[in-house]
Amino acid sequence: MSNPAIKIGSTVASLAGVFAANKVMTLGWKKVTGNEPPSNNPDPEESVRDIVIWTAISGVVATLIKLSVTRLANRLEHKEEIETGGQAEV
Repeated sequence: MSNPAIKIGSTVASLAGVFAANKVMTLGWKKVTGNEPPSNNPDPEESVRDIVIWTAISGVVATLIKLSVTRLANRLEHKEEIETGGQAEV
């Protein structure tokens, strides 16, 4: 990506997407388990199973969001290149 607007936009979109997804996952976790999701400093009483599950789900969702945003940004940039005939803007 060479267009600064697309770079900034994709970064903001990734951050916002991960933030929103984390909020939704937290609500879902509370609804399913009845407990708060494991925190950054796990309580010794929390099960390792819950910590591993939360970490795996969080990691997969964050990665999918970032991948989707990056692919969309690349498509937008490619479309922009086609529309400008591959000419760089000055």
